[in-house]
Formats: sequence, structure tokens, C-alpha cells
Amino acid sequence: MALQIALFLASVSVVVLVAVLIPALLGLRKQFANVARELAELKTDAKLLVQDSRTMVQNVNKLTTQAQQQIDEVDQSLRVLRGWLDRADRLVHQAGDLIEGPIFTGARILDGLGTLLRPWLTKDDEASHKSSLTSKTRN
Repeated sequence: MALQIALFLASVSVVVLVAVLIPALLGLRKQFANVARELAELKTDAKLLVQDSRTMVQNVNKLTTQAQQQIDEVDQSLRVLRGWLDRADRLVHQAGDLIEGPIFTGARILDGLGTLLRPWLTKDDEASHKSSLTSKTRN
């Protein structure tokens, strides 16, 4: 009899175990299906993100190349401008050297003439000033 009770309890426990395990396994199967579906969606999203990232990197590379070309063009323009500025600077210095001597010489000559002519000019001014005064007093 004890054996029958033990067998009965064992069979009941197997039935209860099967009754609990079947829904648990079905729920676990559903969760695995959901995880598999989510992973498939994540894989699709990751592929799109990778593709977008590659496109963005290509665009950044193109922009970098264009910026580098523009920087090179500006650099070339600056080199040309510096060359022209150096030429203009040399031309100004040469023109200054050519003109400076005659201007200073002319200034010295005019200064010398002014010194020479000042006594005659002042005499003429004094004489004309005196004559104008005498003509006013006569009137």
C-alpha cells in the first residue's frame, strides 16, 4: 500500500510538473519568438544606420576635399598677391629714390633763391608800402 501511495504521489507530481512546465515552456517559446523578431528589427535598423553613417562619412570626405581645394586656391592667391605687393614695394622705393634727389635739390635751390631775393623783395615791399602811405596822406 505504501508503494501504491508513493506511485500515486509520483504520478500526481509528474502530472503537476507537466501541467506547470507546458505553459512555462510555451511562454518561454513566445518570449524567444519576440526576442528573435526584435533582433531582426534591430538588425534592419543597424543596417540602415551603417548605410547612413557611410553616406555621411562620404559627404564629410567630399566636403573636406572641397575645403582643402579652396584653401589651396586661397593660398595660391595669397602667394600671387604677396608677389605683386613685393613688386609694388620695390617700384615705390625705386621711384622714391629717383624722385627724392631732384626734389631735395630743387628745395635747396629754392631756399637759396629765397635767401638771395629776400633783400630785394623786402626793399620793393618797403618802397611800395611807403609810396602807398604817402599817397594816402596827400589825399
